[in-house]
Amino acid sequence: MNKNGRLVAKAPRSDKYRNVIIPLRKEKNRQRQEEIETLGQGIILPSDPNALCERLELLMALKQAGNTGLRNEIVSICDEHLRQKYLSHDAYKNLMLTLNKDVNN
Repeated sequence: MNKNGRLVAKAPRSDKYRNVIIPLRKEKNRQRQEEIETLGQGIILPSDPNALCERLELLMALKQAGNTGLRNEIVSICDEHLRQKYLSHDAYKNLMLTLNKDVNN
């Protein structure tokens, strides 16, 4: 317990912990940081194109169902697909026109 009366976990002092577990945790944290990119106003996107496609499909369905406030994230995902060359300029333009048409109606 610390001086505030809360339980505090103590780190083990064994060689296995220092030599195996700590390096594994550091590597996992480093990989997690590489997979996540922060874009725009706090929108967090994975760099995996398949995860981006799934998220884009979900957001488009939510938008068609009447949810508002999704445009920034949809545009960020489309921008990321364009940057990774998973989306052509023509397809990007069509998506943006469709998105803008939905906003104006």
